Amino acid sequence: MLDPAQNVDFLDHYLDLRFDLSKVLFVCTANQLDTIPAPLLDRMEVIPLSGYIAQEKLQIGRKYLLPRQLGQAGLKRGDVTLDNATLRAVIDGYARDAGVRRLEKQLGRIVRKAVVKILDGAARPVAVTRAELKDYLGNPVFRDERRLTGAGVVTGLAWTAMGGATLSIEAAHVHSHNRGFKLTGQLGDVMKESAEIAYSFVASHAAELGADADFFKDAFVHLHVPAGATPKTAPRRASPWRPHCSRSRATAPCARSR
Repeated sequence: MLDPAQNVDFLDHYLDLRFDLSKVLFVCTANQLDTIPAPLLDRMEVIPLSGYIAQEKLQIGRKYLLPRQLGQAGLKRGDVTLDNATLRAVIDGYARDAGVRRLEKQLGRIVRKAVVKILDGAARPVAVTRAELKDYLGNPVFRDERRLTGAGVVTGLAWTAMGGATLSIEAAHVHSHNRGFKLTGQLGDVMKESAEIAYSFVASHAAELGADADFFKDAFVHLHVPAGATPKTAPRRASPWRPHCSRSRATAPCARSR
């Protein structure tokens, strides 16, 4: 359908009719390009756009999304109120995606549950506080990782579909009976490969780095990245659009493709 040499004679098998799509412009949006099939991506012109930061999401939610959800629920402005701290908690804990679709969905859940309270006799306005979010939305989907300290722990940077993030990487010497290397955590292929390369480099250059050259002969090393359940990967150096996506912004999208 996207091939200029064939789209003049596109056949819809459901209707069994042919359509001329040579003058049609298809506009697609995506938060990341890694999951788009290569033949499809090759037929697109990629336009990277910066995403919404948390403060922008706050203003969009306050001025547009919440009033729209109130209107759809048959309520007036002011019937359900959220202060800035509560709205920010919704953004940080339940809607860290690149756009605002999930934020609007969460606000809709809050409004609908507030409607039930009003129908049960609650006075207007229903003020939703930060402490009550768990009752409205359940446990937060996203949490800030606890900072780890101690020997064998370093702080790294990661790129995810939700934006940039810091994460703790922990290495431990498990035992000295069998030589080996174990890697755990929600990691992408690029970061797995980077960890294995780092292990091989240190093992082969231990003496030059001031370490015991015989340590890796019988040492079993376990490397763990405990941060969250969001798959993490590293930027592809050959990709021209990736610098736009590797900013440490929790809401930065990767690309919108045309």
